[in-house]
Amino acid sequence: MIIGIGRGPLSYFVWKHLREFIGSVVLPYPLFYDAKRDLLTNKYAYINYLRKLQLRRKEVKIAVYPDYIPPNKVHVNLSLLKSIEFIVPIHSLEDLAIAAELEALGFNIYYGFASEPHYRSYTLNDFIRAVKGKKWYLGISTKREFQEALRVGFDGADITGFLFGKNEDRKNALKLRRMLTDFLKQVSKPQGRQSSILEFFPLNWGV
Repeated sequence: MIIGIGRGPLSYFVWKHLREFIGSVVLPYPLFYDAKRDLLTNKYAYINYLRKLQLRRKEVKIAVYPDYIPPNKVHVNLSLLKSIEFIVPIHSLEDLAIAAELEALGFNIYYGFASEPHYRSYTLNDFIRAVKGKKWYLGISTKREFQEALRVGFDGADITGFLFGKNEDRKNALKLRRMLTDFLKQVSKPQGRQSSILEFFPLNWGV
């Protein structure tokens, strides 16, 4: 499983303290690119989002594709982004067509499963039955969500700092480094040998 970490304190921490895992196991920002705030300003914000990706295409490995926008309606030259793997957020199963269109254009993609139920109109079982390609779990912040991603065999997931306890836990640099190191070592194991990963989290971790 590949782990993505968006822009924020956790990604900066990984760059500073855990560089040996970067690239093979974890992709901290900007290697993993998910600038949600850029997409929320207005309905055409995706244009600036994709143009920023064009400027950073040599840095970015995996990026979240703009929600709801079919490639044939994008007013940006997508061919400049062929080096980037896109995660296509699937809000309804109709969005599978967006992913299929990107694949037809030669892009490598992940199908993005939204962790928050109010962002999707289907169940996890519906998603698993419908998706034949690589799967990405979007926005993991709890133990339950991570267990779910492991159980189903997702190919990738992006995580938040909440996965590593409360704010006071994350402020302890030594503790956070130890938890992240153990977490990434376990994630790097072959699928099916990762069950012990849950031992490395505090008892108050997630729900």
